[in-house]
Amino acid sequence: MRTRDEMAKSAADDPIRNLATRRAIAATRGEKVSRTVARLVARSIADDGLDPGATLPSEQEMAKNFGVGRASVREGLRLLEAQGLVTVRQGLGGGPSVAEPTGAAFGDTMSMYLQANDIRFAEVVEAVIEMEGLTAALAAGKVAAGDVDPDLLRALGPEDHDDASNREFIEQSLGFHDSLRQMAGNYPIALMASALAHLYSDRALGFHASEWSEMERGAFDEQHAEIARAVLAGDVTSARNLAVAHMRESVTMVLGENPTITQDRVDWK
Repeated sequence: MRTRDEMAKSAADDPIRNLATRRAIAATRGEKVSRTVARLVARSIADDGLDPGATLPSEQEMAKNFGVGRASVREGLRLLEAQGLVTVRQGLGGGPSVAEPTGAAFGDTMSMYLQANDIRFAEVVEAVIEMEGLTAALAAGKVAAGDVDPDLLRALGPEDHDDASNREFIEQSLGFHDSLRQMAGNYPIALMASALAHLYSDRALGFHASEWSEMERGAFDEQHAEIARAVLAGDVTSARNLAVAHMRESVTMVLGENPTITQDRVDWK
């Protein structure tokens, strides 16, 4: 099996592929060359199955293979880096490599569009509630169909917060919902749900008291357990309803003392 670096190098050295790439760039009309380069690099990452951390050809190699100037390659890579798809390290031993796209990075990009449209935080909250219900329902459906990774099923086991710090409790609670999104088995939905959850948690949790009380922790644990039981039973309707009810209650709990922030505009991160 070829290594990631070998796959990247073979793609760069393939004369047929290089010719097709040059023709694709030459045929571009009404689009900046740098954007075309960005699209082709993103496509090659998918075509070659490159994992996060895989080394990409240097700017000089890309310029040669694409038949464009290094400035266009550099700008194209910056476009991809801004979207969280590549990482460009400067200096000796640096260069472009594949990044790991995350819901948080996608959420930061989404926040730019929300701010431009003067969207209020209340709409983000509403979207989060509905998306968490959807992912729980999809996860239950996957269980009912027997199409779930056993490791993900184990991730829905009972939670132990006895010795957890405040930060650990929050991370464990967010991790429960992340497991449900993975179980849903639909990447576009999971990515959108993760992005919205990032926008919500990044802002809302900052308005909660510094420490979560035992009562609050117990309530979250009980609700997560109910959702888990419904999902593991393959009960789609109950999983959705319980997840929505849980999110509504958590929003009330987190924003109860600061209800006016729902009218704040979403700001670009």
